[in-house]
Amino acid sequence: MAKISTYPIDTNVSLSDKLIGTDSDNNNETKNFTISSLAALLLSQLNVTLVLSSQETSNQLPAGLDTPLQVTFGPAQGTVSSPVQLLSDGSIVFNQAGLYLFNGFANFERQGSSGGSTVTLFRGLKNGTQITSTKGVELNETGTFFPYDLTIPFDAEAGDILTWEIMRDSSGVNGGGLYAHTNLGGWSNVPAVEVAIWKIG
Repeated sequence: MAKISTYPIDTNVSLSDKLIGTDSDNNNETKNFTISSLAALLLSQLNVTLVLSSQETSNQLPAGLDTPLQVTFGPAQGTVSSPVQLLSDGSIVFNQAGLYLFNGFANFERQGSSGGSTVTLFRGLKNGTQITSTKGVELNETGTFFPYDLTIPFDAEAGDILTWEIMRDSSGVNGGGLYAHTNLGGWSNVPAVEVAIWKIG
């Protein structure tokens, strides 16, 4: 019988494939284990905890063209002993290292004067350095809004700071930003921005 190390490597893995292992609960017998059973076991061990949830109901408007504005996400919350702390300026401080899941919502809207198109850009920064691609929303009419939802994993070291910026780009007119929207149908209002962060593990 050839050594296991000499067997061919198959990268086309399916959930019904099997691995050889030792059953520690049954006299260390050698057994086959399916990929699907291992995946289910690993998922059952994941502990996902919501550690931050906040929204900003005030409009956020850059001062002019090509002028970045740091996004705020509502009142400060948490302390240095919290896994994640939200500062009043919108900085998200990770006090505990680990893998996190970030979900952010932004309501891009254009109000004010008509004519031309407004281009509102946004980006994420880690410790002051851009970590996401620059994204943008172009609106060519007033009174229109564009909801944008983003979910990304974030592998944090203790002390990392995550921030978000928006900017009215000079490729468009000086209009647009993040607006809250008041509803009349009995549902809650649309926030200008919202954030939720879960800690994994």
